[in-house]
Amino acid sequence: MTYCPQGRPVIRLHILFCAFATVTLALFGRTLHCAESHRQAPPQFKALLNASDIEFDFYDPAIEPDRYPGRALFALDVRTRFLYEYQVVRRRARRYVIIQPKIQKIQWKLKHTVRLPESYDDPTMWDTVLLLHELDHVAITSDPRLRMLLERALFSVKRIERPMTQVGALNEAAIQKIINDEFIKRRDAVVELATKNYKLLDKVSAHGARNIPNRDAFFRKLYSKEPLDEAGFPYLGEVVDLLNDKKYEKAKLLHHSSIGK
Repeated sequence: MTYCPQGRPVIRLHILFCAFATVTLALFGRTLHCAESHRQAPPQFKALLNASDIEFDFYDPAIEPDRYPGRALFALDVRTRFLYEYQVVRRRARRYVIIQPKIQKIQWKLKHTVRLPESYDDPTMWDTVLLLHELDHVAITSDPRLRMLLERALFSVKRIERPMTQVGALNEAAIQKIINDEFIKRRDAVVELATKNYKLLDKVSAHGARNIPNRDAFFRKLYSKEPLDEAGFPYLGEVVDLLNDKKYEKAKLLHHSSIGK
């Protein structure tokens, strides 16, 4: 066995994911940014607005027709600093690289854009069914348990093994790519989970046209073990102990009707 420990400088992994295409959002309409929206929002929305960077984009339906009058879009930026060691081992006629990453820090930045018709550009928008529904979407991705799940899934990466035939030249860039790819798979799984919960909310509420029975129970259940299993979350085995953690179980829900709970 050949052992090649490598103490490396901190490496930054920069990942950007947008749940929907947001490229044109800045080109049309009036954008109400987070600070202004905070000043206008009633108290029951403050916790949700504080949980992420939120802006409201008001558009003209005559210029930009849309199947759905409102949309909630999210962008997740995750930056991870880590060190690693690796070794090369031989088993029979094949050689493998075994990598042991150690995360030093995870930075999480969540941004939401809520698109609404320009007729909603008014202080009374906070009383409308459409906005309340879109803010329910925001509450799903702002749920602190989503971040806990991603961080636990990333920290669970203790050992990565690859055949040398898949690695190519064994250098710093190759090692970093292997680690990055492993982290990205976990990031994508968590984002996919949130996206499925967006779809579930639309199904249960008929896109906001129908009240959700026992709203608190609906939101509380979203990130519990059974729904994660049903959604096919691939890293359930690595996060299952987190699901029984008191901090996770008692995480504060952020949907607007949870004020005071």
